[in-house]
Amino acid sequence: MADDLNPAAAHHWLGSEILKTREGEFPFKNGYPTAEAAARLRERLVFNRAVEAFLVQMHGVSWLHVWKGVAQAGTGAPNQLVLWEQLMDGETLLLTGNTETVYGLVAIDLKRDGPVVIEAPPGLLGGVSDLWQTETLGIGPTGADKGQGGKLLLLPPDHDGPAPAGYIAAKSRTYGLVFGVRGFQVDGKPDKAAELIRQTKVYPLSQAAAPPALTVFNGSRRQVDTLFSDNVSFFDDLAWMIAREPQDVIPSHERFQLAAIGIEKGRPFQPDPARRALLDEAARMGGAIARANSFDSQDEARLVYPDRRWEWAFLGGSAAWDSQGYVNTDRRASFAYIAIGMSPAMVDKHVGLGSQYLWAPRDADGDYLDGARNYRLHVPANLPAKNFWSVVAYDADSRSILRNSQPFPSVSTYTRPQPNPDGSIDIWFGPKSPVGREGNWIQTVPGKGWFTLFRFYGPLEPFFDKTWKPGDIVKQD
Repeated sequence: MADDLNPAAAHHWLGSEILKTREGEFPFKNGYPTAEAAARLRERLVFNRAVEAFLVQMHGVSWLHVWKGVAQAGTGAPNQLVLWEQLMDGETLLLTGNTETVYGLVAIDLKRDGPVVIEAPPGLLGGVSDLWQTETLGIGPTGADKGQGGKLLLLPPDHDGPAPAGYIAAKSRTYGLVFGVRGFQVDGKPDKAAELIRQTKVYPLSQAAAPPALTVFNGSRRQVDTLFSDNVSFFDDLAWMIAREPQDVIPSHERFQLAAIGIEKGRPFQPDPARRALLDEAARMGGAIARANSFDSQDEARLVYPDRRWEWAFLGGSAAWDSQGYVNTDRRASFAYIAIGMSPAMVDKHVGLGSQYLWAPRDADGDYLDGARNYRLHVPANLPAKNFWSVVAYDADSRSILRNSQPFPSVSTYTRPQPNPDGSIDIWFGPKSPVGREGNWIQTVPGKGWFTLFRFYGPLEPFFDKTWKPGDIVKQD
């Protein structure tokens, strides 16, 4: 009866009181916030939206930094190919790059060049993605060229009319694009793969009559930085993307979220010092939450096997992160903080084709992997990979290839590890090699957390039906 006479109490409305929360205390009088409380609440709302924007737009800003890092490498020539001719090593800062394949990356700018042609030789594997990591055109056996190569034509978002004849054409959602390919070693050497990728041509359609020579920059043993930062510069990068790219590249509710923190197409992004400090704190918090979201995921779909610590890189089995009937931005951010390349070929089931990825930041006991400790990974015989497999160690800080005294922190088909009598393989991790096991050892660094990716190129049916599964990473001391 008392609540009937006092609807404010029944509905828990704020009257004249102090609201106590984990964010602090907020005084109200007669239902109104005090001026000081209102100011702090508005600031908290901006902060919350900025943290969420960091997580939701992370895959875009990450890919922008790949685009910038590739474009600015070497002499920065237009449409240059950055080619890791002698494989990728720890000098390159790139999210979970592979030490076993030959990578080639080109930053394409359709706003500068208009339509751009890629002449792809047969046998390339990769594709073209826009600045929010949405695939525009796949290349390879499951791609638009079916592995046969050809002339690909990338059209700007504002292109009108049909594409010229004789091309495999695709219209991009963004002006900025990243063209990425990889090649497999032959007889344990990268030379033939590098030569194949070198046969690629990239040039504006306007220069098709006399295409310019391709500029190639060798990224092996060179410092190439493609990583985004967890500070206010993240929002500077995001504002640059929103100003330059078409408005509808992100949905309207995300555009509102960004406008609410000062990032809106057609308006300059000029936060005052107080707002920049708030955004800097939000980016740091966003980075902290991203690390928890990636390294300590509680997603029920993360585990590959119920009795192992291995996790799926692509949670939910979709490169679009929409397997639940909606885009799960937490799953997308979980991937985006540690990796790049949201391609269907990396997640869809193609027995004997494509690739699959498992990763592990924890050992068999559930503890994070520690560079000061020794571990063993038991890999059963008959490993289900038609092309090759690899196990690579990564730095938990940079999420890039771990820098140690080895040329490459990996064990793979190509390194020819010593098998056990039954055909299984033991891989050892630690600061020092166990005696006689140097070829099966990956050096870790004391004071550094690390994690590993287990790659399967050309995965076979035992991988998919899980009749084959790797052991956990087990402490040895």
